[in-house]
Amino acid sequence: TELHGESVQRAYSLWALGLVVWQNEPRRATGLFEQSLRLSRRSNVPLSSALCMDALAWIAAREQQARRSAMLLGAAEALSQAIGNPTVTVPHLRHHHEECERRTRRALGDRAFEAEIRRGQALSLADALALDEEPRTAPLPRVDAATILTRRERQVADLVAQGLTNGAIADRLVISPRTAQGHVEHVLAKLGFTSRAQIAAWVVGQTRNDQP
Repeated sequence: TELHGESVQRAYSLWALGLVVWQNEPRRATGLFEQSLRLSRRSNVPLSSALCMDALAWIAAREQQARRSAMLLGAAEALSQAIGNPTVTVPHLRHHHEECERRTRRALGDRAFEAEIRRGQALSLADALALDEEPRTAPLPRVDAATILTRRERQVADLVAQGLTNGAIADRLVISPRTAQGHVEHVLAKLGFTSRAQIAAWVVGQTRNDQP
């Protein structure tokens, strides 16, 4: 999909991969869902946006972020209703959605839960998608670049850490800007990150850890 500039099926594929790992690797899954959200927003695909926000609500509930979870549930429901789809489109995933609702309602109480659901439902599409940009303060994981990133992706990560834009990375590596953007998105997904600043911090940490 990257070679052909396709983003719709790529967004769905990232969502599916997030589903595979979310229970054991919630941080990585969050990065995958958020990357899918960015692609969905660019391609104007509200269904995949709703699916990702619903899944992000599951993670937020497990991490005891009840208000965020409820707002994400409300936003996902509103997007799904707007296009005439149920929030949960895959039947065997329904129990995760229902467990999330129970956990969040129990944490907030009925009145606060319903209030946060309404807040999520009232968000504009842009504001709803921005819910995935909530800053995180969890420590960055120690990841072995040799086994996770390809040689080219590690080059791109190093250039991101130097503050280069996608265009500048493309010029430096003699590749197209679209290809450079794809490499950056792959690095974000593989490391479970959501921002270039996290890539930069990770590169710095890897460099320090590699020093004798």
